[in-house]
Amino acid sequence: MVSVGGRLWCGCQNQILVLSPDTLQLEHTFYVGQDSSRSVACMVDSSLGVWVTLKGSAHVCLYHPDTFEQLAEVDVTPPVHRMLAGSDAIIRQHKAACLRITALLVCEELLWVGTSAGVVLTMPTSPSTVSCPRAPLSPTGLGQGHTGHVRFLAAVQLPDGFNLLCPTPPPPPDTGPEKLPSLEHRDSPRHRGPTSARPKMLVISGGDGYEDFRLSSGGGGSSETVGRDDSTNHLLLWRV
Repeated sequence: MVSVGGRLWCGCQNQILVLSPDTLQLEHTFYVGQDSSRSVACMVDSSLGVWVTLKGSAHVCLYHPDTFEQLAEVDVTPPVHRMLAGSDAIIRQHKAACLRITALLVCEELLWVGTSAGVVLTMPTSPSTVSCPRAPLSPTGLGQGHTGHVRFLAAVQLPDGFNLLCPTPPPPPDTGPEKLPSLEHRDSPRHRGPTSARPKMLVISGGDGYEDFRLSSGGGGSSETVGRDDSTNHLLLWRV
């Protein structure tokens, strides 16, 4: 489910039901694709429209929030293949054979797409950067991702003055009001990150393993280290 323009979009099999949250009445319904065996997996709202993907699909579709017309369809297969070009041939073929979209997120006018191949893609969603929604949209792969599936994507707003590289430790539990000035003094401007009127956002991806796709063509590490952390859950953080 996702809130779109004061209405609630609900995925049910390969249909989307549009409900009024005030009257709980069904206002509209439409199909996403022709395969009833594939249900809606992810939906996110953006300034361009609503992005929808089906389970087991490598395509993400853009729908108009008012007319419910399909505006665009993007296939993530080509950019994922480019990111996997330096990987082992067997691994590359396996990931390509079962490629699908596993997570969607909109943050800072970017559509973030997580895939079963571990590749994270981004694509602009701002009308100012996309001249026409019907024009071909091309996602860009990030150099770092996961060895296995991208399980989720989330966005977090960083508090003012938060330094991601050297965060200020929280005060002890027994700290009283009389000790607050010393904490404020300790959190001096030289310890804080640069201030900005625009809130800083952090995008987090969770998934199996970690992989630097920029180094895949280099042969990786030794036989003892390759694959050691593939099944270990990792969180990757991007500052946007």
